Amino acid sequence: MQGLKNIFLFTLAAVICLSSFALAEITDPYQILNRQYDAVGGLEKVKAQTTSYIEADIELVGTGLQGKIKSWSQIPIMQRAEADLTIFQQTSGDNGEFSWMVDMNGKLQINRDSVSLVRRELSLLAAEYEFLNPESKYYTVSYEGLESIDSIECYTIKTTNTLNDDYSIQYIDASTFLTYKTKSYTPSGESHSVNTDYRDVNGVLMPFKTETTNYPTKMVQIIQITKAEANIEIDPALFQPPGEDVKDFKFVNGRDAIDIHFEYIENHIYLPMEVGGVTRLWVLDSGAGMTVITKKFANELGLEIEGNIKGKGVGNLVDVSFTNLPEFSLPGLNFNSQKVAVIEISNLFHKWLGLDVAGIIGYDFLSRLVVKVDYANELLSFYNPDEFEYRGFGKVIDAPLSGNMFHVPLTVDGEYGGKWNLDLGAGGMSFHHPFAKKHGFLDKKGVKKLGGGAGGTVESQVLMFDEIEFGGYKLQNIPISMPLEEGEGAFASSELSGNAGNTVFEHFILYLDYKREQVIIEKGDYFGKLFPRDNSGLNVLNTADNELEVEYISENSPAEKAGFMAGDIIISVNGINAEFLGGIRAVNKMLEAEPDTKYTIVVDRDGKEEKLKIKLADLFRTK
Repeated sequence: MQGLKNIFLFTLAAVICLSSFALAEITDPYQILNRQYDAVGGLEKVKAQTTSYIEADIELVGTGLQGKIKSWSQIPIMQRAEADLTIFQQTSGDNGEFSWMVDMNGKLQINRDSVSLVRRELSLLAAEYEFLNPESKYYTVSYEGLESIDSIECYTIKTTNTLNDDYSIQYIDASTFLTYKTKSYTPSGESHSVNTDYRDVNGVLMPFKTETTNYPTKMVQIIQITKAEANIEIDPALFQPPGEDVKDFKFVNGRDAIDIHFEYIENHIYLPMEVGGVTRLWVLDSGAGMTVITKKFANELGLEIEGNIKGKGVGNLVDVSFTNLPEFSLPGLNFNSQKVAVIEISNLFHKWLGLDVAGIIGYDFLSRLVVKVDYANELLSFYNPDEFEYRGFGKVIDAPLSGNMFHVPLTVDGEYGGKWNLDLGAGGMSFHHPFAKKHGFLDKKGVKKLGGGAGGTVESQVLMFDEIEFGGYKLQNIPISMPLEEGEGAFASSELSGNAGNTVFEHFILYLDYKREQVIIEKGDYFGKLFPRDNSGLNVLNTADNELEVEYISENSPAEKAGFMAGDIIISVNGINAEFLGGIRAVNKMLEAEPDTKYTIVVDRDGKEEKLKIKLADLFRTK
């Protein structure tokens, strides 16, 4: 819904949308800017519109989602936007001091992360028309030439700034001076908006229809204004966030839920949760922007599924629908019904772990609580944030939320720093592709591996670094992966250094305090432990028929030297038939045995048995 918010701002402000004049080419971008304002009614009239109110119809094309939006604005930056798409509602605003958002489940978030603060500062500068100043130290406006867009001859204006990497390109109809198309770029995506149906609102022309395509999701949204007013009285209280936050949970003892056992399986946290009288395993994931139920389990519960949009998975895009999850509970903690995402991911858990997992516990659950994770003892505790007071001796880290996720500072080898997503749904630590490319990590010799998530599989390179510093604590020999291709998923963003997962956090006792936007870390019982890792270079998956199939072989690994091939079906290991090995997790554990461990593995290759001998070795020392 962030793209929708951007459309509100674009429609209301009509700021950097500039035009040009007749067919005689004008090369001075500032002259083009001024003539654009002449075309819409004059800069003074635009500035004189100090408040506005808009009602509009919105359609997310091809998703089955449509509804209404309302928005109010007051210069320089105060605003409120309400979207109602039936299956969910969302409200966002700015009270002149800070921006805020209330999501589809009623959770309030104040936007104070560095990325949001910079964009808010740019909005303030734009409201002061700073981009019209040729001497501006913030904006650079350049003329990029004439270009034909949909058979319309347009002047092309590019606007960059010195505060972040965002930029925009406006295409101005050379015969009307009205902005026909705008392309807006951020490190995490882009949007292309076509503006038509210009109408007069209190002496100023504005587009009543805007069709926007967001990338990489390629989702198209159409906003058709049905009512527009300017210079109306607006109660300042309208721009304030709700006075009270949502209360949709209850502790059985009224205070907390302490020491709930979880299963730590291959670097992921699984815990039992009851929904609709059915108890299943769910995975805990602070990197999930909202809670997710698998489509398989939603159908089993008979839930109504609505809509179909594209979301960002690990490497690529994923289909997302929505449903109302009935009341659910964990030991000592009950939750009211919530709106959740529906994604078909049950096959992934079966494929990689042989588990029947019902869904992902994400932001809509975690953000209500203070969450304590004791990895070494496999215990979770949940506290009421209004009553929580930390009295320990750990490190308290300021971690502003952005996109429903904590951003925390980590430094690799003393020089590769920045902000990282704190992602308990990630088994390992990963550089985002742009960061890895910038620092030349993709050119180094590493271990090729296959990973993935809801967006599918991703081929990555893994490098071993000497030291990671987090909150003043230092860890040695933590492998860090990086996708070899940029892709279209979450790891394609250049706004963060990367994703920090459980190979880092399993060394600690971790507190996630969403209300105060803080993360607290204490040394755990496993601090500094050398955890087992794969010494084979063999990726094995669990097929739909519960056969163990070789999916991927790392280059120059023991598995490649032994002669394994993708598609091999494991028949036996050291004479033990595959059905008695204990499943895919047991096989993965065998492949984490000490270097020099030897196995004789018989595989079925295209109907013919092959006997392969593998000797395990440290992949990061194998030549």
